Amino acid sequence: MPGLQRRPEPGAGSPRILDLGQAAGGERALLLAEREQHSAVLDALDTGLLIVDRELRVLVCNAVAEGLLGGRPTDVGSGGFEAAGWEVVREDGSPWPAQDRPLQRAAREAVTTDGALMRLRRAGQTVWLRTSARPLRRLGQDEPYGGMCTFADVTREQERRSALLDSEAQFRLLAESATDVICRRAVDGTCIYVSPSVRDVLGREPEQVLGTDMLETVHPDDRRVAVRLLQRLLDTGEPQSLRHRALRADGTVIWLETAGRKVAAAGGGTEVHTSSRDVTSRVEAERRLARIALADPLTGLANRAALLQRLEDLLDGGVPLALLFLDLDRFKVVNDSLGHSVGDEMLRTVAGRLRELCGSDALVARLGGDEFVVAAADVDQQDALELAERLQRELRRPMDLAGHSLVTTASIGVVVAPSGSDREAEVLVRDADVSMYRAKARGPATTVLWDQRFGSAATERLEVERDLRATLEGGPAAGQLVVHYQPQVDLQDGGIVGVEALVRWQHPERGLLPPSAFLDVADDSGLGIELGRQVLAASTAAVAAWRQLPGAGALGLSVNVTAHELQRPQSVRATLQALDAQGLPADALTVEVLESVLLDAEGAVEASLAAYAAFGVRLALDDFGTGSSSLLHLRQVPVATVKVDRSFVAGLGRSRRDEAIVRAVRSLTDDLGMRCVAEGVEEERQREWLAVQGIRLAQGFLLHRPLPAEQVSLLLTAAGRGIVPGGSRG
Repeated sequence: MPGLQRRPEPGAGSPRILDLGQAAGGERALLLAEREQHSAVLDALDTGLLIVDRELRVLVCNAVAEGLLGGRPTDVGSGGFEAAGWEVVREDGSPWPAQDRPLQRAAREAVTTDGALMRLRRAGQTVWLRTSARPLRRLGQDEPYGGMCTFADVTREQERRSALLDSEAQFRLLAESATDVICRRAVDGTCIYVSPSVRDVLGREPEQVLGTDMLETVHPDDRRVAVRLLQRLLDTGEPQSLRHRALRADGTVIWLETAGRKVAAAGGGTEVHTSSRDVTSRVEAERRLARIALADPLTGLANRAALLQRLEDLLDGGVPLALLFLDLDRFKVVNDSLGHSVGDEMLRTVAGRLRELCGSDALVARLGGDEFVVAAADVDQQDALELAERLQRELRRPMDLAGHSLVTTASIGVVVAPSGSDREAEVLVRDADVSMYRAKARGPATTVLWDQRFGSAATERLEVERDLRATLEGGPAAGQLVVHYQPQVDLQDGGIVGVEALVRWQHPERGLLPPSAFLDVADDSGLGIELGRQVLAASTAAVAAWRQLPGAGALGLSVNVTAHELQRPQSVRATLQALDAQGLPADALTVEVLESVLLDAEGAVEASLAAYAAFGVRLALDDFGTGSSSLLHLRQVPVATVKVDRSFVAGLGRSRRDEAIVRAVRSLTDDLGMRCVAEGVEEERQREWLAVQGIRLAQGFLLHRPLPAEQVSLLLTAAGRGIVPGGSRG
């Protein structure tokens, strides 16, 4: 027992039974033997035993009692426990005077006590004793001659009971203050306890719920699932949770999230404890979000997720269907000229017309921008083409937007999946998209039906993207990308003033691929950012090394950047870090942008261009004359160099029209303080014309083809001092 000392070995120490008096000879020996036998029996008990006379002198004290009292006391009248250092208190913690304890009252007052709890405390130790005492009487006498007391150590039992009471108190404290409905249930579902929060959650008083089956509050349609989960909890002992509907007292339906676990009951057996939280608001919010997640916020049409879900349902059902992919023609012109608010209103108007024309027979979705998709079930190829024509006619009807009468058309790609088709929803959308791009290439208001031959081009594009991703991510194909450099030459002295970095792809199966074979794929797939970073790292390292050669200290570097790169503010920082890593000044780099990028320069693009100029990086406008940028853009964006497109340079020396255009560009750049560079110089007559006109900077096959880095190194070394430091104004 935890609180009591172990009893001494039998026979050790003083006798436990009071000396019975003088006895002679054999009688004395018999009495001594009997006493020792009694002592051994009493010492074998796990229960403490004390017998006293009326004067509270100890007659019998077994080993357990002796261990507790630190030896066999002579009497307990002076407080045997106190003599051993114990403080004796009642169960409630109040002091327990010696004269009021069970043994003393039994011996002197003939009071019987059964199972009284006595607590002993000493130096941080606590022992609980369950004590019973009875008076001892001689035959025929009412007055007791003494008393007998037994006590059992129940310390562990009392500690468990105390812990259980503490746990129960904590449970009730938490349950009474919780907003969730806390419930204790019997295994048959009967409610044993329910927290007061049941008033707010279910509109019921706790007294109304106690003793009833809590499953009665579960919505009838959800009870079967609730019963199944309760049985699983009882069978496995594993906690279970369920989101279900419940009925309030007034019949209102709410949503609860109930978690349950199996626990051992205080008095033995099993209980189920559950906690139920009102999640009605959350369920309603999730449903709203689900509706939003499947709808386009601008037009209210289905979005891509809803479209794919609908297509999968139709394909699983073996229903023949047609997909029409629409892209509005010249929508960008509306946005740029009349503003995004008018553009948005046009999209909403188009959405309404498509929905009205198709009715309930087809799903109309907007995938983003000015792209719409119509999914029609139970139609064949002819039906699909007729639907496309009706859509075109509907779009041609004038729209009155912000005081403007606008007419639009669409490029439409059509794909038809017959009954039982094994094509996937994503594949159908992709094929319709490819067909739409074919239609757009043929001109406005065109409809193109999917052809199997289109698939090979789309597949090839996916393979290019896969292989390009592998080489950029440093997989087995790493090292396939190489940078070639086309020198820019001063036509006056033939010196090389700079190089333009041009990436090539040394594909293991397709050979050396030009940029046109993969740059569009890189840009569309989001790989262009990493591609540009790697090209910049390689080219800045090469130029930094070439600048160490005699006469090449001011060699410049030109790199091309895309609109996607300019839309990322961190691209400017990354460019400056690449220059700094090689010890190159900012003006050693010229960033070349297409004329179309300049036309769309707004927001992040415009900010990036301004940041480049502010840090000293030069800006060049590439392919000038092929787009539709205005002189206003040239004035607003800090362009330092204009590169005349090769299509105009090709006519120099034989086309008065091309010559007039190039003269105008040269005059414009002079007036704006910009440099003029001629691209695509491939014939001597072109070089001579440029030299006569005073356009000194040029590049092209006549001067130098794009070269690997090793050949550029040889060329610069041989040129020696032929390089014009810093280039010259042309």
